[in-house]
Amino acid sequence: MAFYFANSNEKEAEILILGIGYDRTSSFLAGSRFAPNLIREGAENIETYSPYFKRDLSELKICDLGNFYFQKEKPEEFISETKNFIKHLLKEKKKLVILGGEHTISLPVIMAFKEYYEDLSVIIFDAHSDLREEFLGERFCHATVAKRILELVGEDNLYQFGIRSLTKDCLKKNKNLFLFDVARSLKKVTKFLKNKKIYLSLDLDVLDMGLLPAVQTPVPGGINFSELVTALQLLKNLEIVGADIVEFSPLLNHSFPYASLCAEILREVILTLK
Repeated sequence: MAFYFANSNEKEAEILILGIGYDRTSSFLAGSRFAPNLIREGAENIETYSPYFKRDLSELKICDLGNFYFQKEKPEEFISETKNFIKHLLKEKKKLVILGGEHTISLPVIMAFKEYYEDLSVIIFDAHSDLREEFLGERFCHATVAKRILELVGEDNLYQFGIRSLTKDCLKKNKNLFLFDVARSLKKVTKFLKNKKIYLSLDLDVLDMGLLPAVQTPVPGGINFSELVTALQLLKNLEIVGADIVEFSPLLNHSFPYASLCAEILREVILTLK
């Protein structure tokens, strides 16, 4: 099934939605590979109008491309295959919203964007720093994804917010890493992000686990929905060229209410882009 609010074909659309259900390196609570389709089902329970942005998705031309069915499972091969597919989509000059899947999916997407936008900056909302050099023998996985992105875009172009799970040395690895809150810290740095092309990666475990426990690696002490929306509103006047939403694990708990929450977040992210 497709999102019911997807009202356009690929050629005429302004925004493309693509699912990438990869969770090969999940080390705790697997299942995010099923998230794109569950979020589509959860969207049946939401309105297209956002009372936060005071806009409606019907004002935009949106195409749901379905899911990318990758052929390779090994992380390095998956990354190469996915990057090439995203590069093909970027030729259409559309805004992209990617639904994971685990956080690893962000890397090949951002690699493709980096080739298309040389001055790319990346903003990550996440509970975890993901700045490990390797994890469980893997250089490419959900726990190292920010480290690989940092190497790709440089320390001046990676901003991390909401972090509350990290190793002791992580604060030295990224000078733009902000602990605990999102909106307040983001407000302090938006002036440095003007005139830049920005990719947003939203790991859903940035939210408090009481609000959304159905994530791959839950951490207590996260932000609430209102702070997330406030942060997205701060991004509205910046040039967001693409985004992803990752780490919803719908096999956990009673997942349909959480799928609707994820769909509400998707609505706000789409309205942030355009």
